[in-house]
Amino acid sequence: MISGIIGMGGGILMLATMFCFLPHAEAIPSHAAVQLVSNTTRVAGFIGHVDWRAYRRFVCGAIPGSALGAVLLWGLGDPGESEPYLKLIVGAYILIITFLPKSKGSGRLAKWFDFPLMGVVAGTAGLTIGAIGPLIAPLFARRDFVKERLIATKALCQTTIHVLKIPAFLLFRSLDIERLGMLTLIMMVMVIPGTLAGKAVLKRVSETQFGRLYLITLTVAGLKVLLVDGVWPLLSSEIE
Repeated sequence: MISGIIGMGGGILMLATMFCFLPHAEAIPSHAAVQLVSNTTRVAGFIGHVDWRAYRRFVCGAIPGSALGAVLLWGLGDPGESEPYLKLIVGAYILIITFLPKSKGSGRLAKWFDFPLMGVVAGTAGLTIGAIGPLIAPLFARRDFVKERLIATKALCQTTIHVLKIPAFLLFRSLDIERLGMLTLIMMVMVIPGTLAGKAVLKRVSETQFGRLYLITLTVAGLKVLLVDGVWPLLSSEIE
């Protein structure tokens, strides 16, 4: 429902909750399955608002990015040890891009490489970090995407990343279907009415309110990833 209203937030909140009960290797593929349904539902609900030009540029980077991510996943094995450092980078990126003043002079140049570059980053990071919504969200904000256009295009980009992750998960990840299959299935079903409820609420939110909610969510997500997922685990390991 949160993602249906502001286009993000629900996935990282769900992933943070899953990390409280599941190990990293099980939470990431289970989260990907639920998010695939969640984002597909949002795409279906907002399909008429997709910015196809931006999406095509994103896919041009997402395909090689996912291939690179699969190679890195195979080479690194368990990314648990390096995960806090990755989260530090991601958290700092979210906050910097969110509050970095927009440059008028480089706007035209940025449009040639921003979405392909973000596709590469999202494709590579999706296999290890999991929730890529906050990672790509600042790009949409800086390109002045609002409301339905933002939600639809971002959801389609995320759906593509989740689809591209499937082969890598089949090869490298072990998900206990017997133990987690029913839980994952229930979560996949429940995101559908949640998305529809979010869409209904969105109609009552103005563009100004949407922009403020989006900025607040980005800030909270960036601080959470930077401090809770990055700084705190590193400090805890040093204390131990």
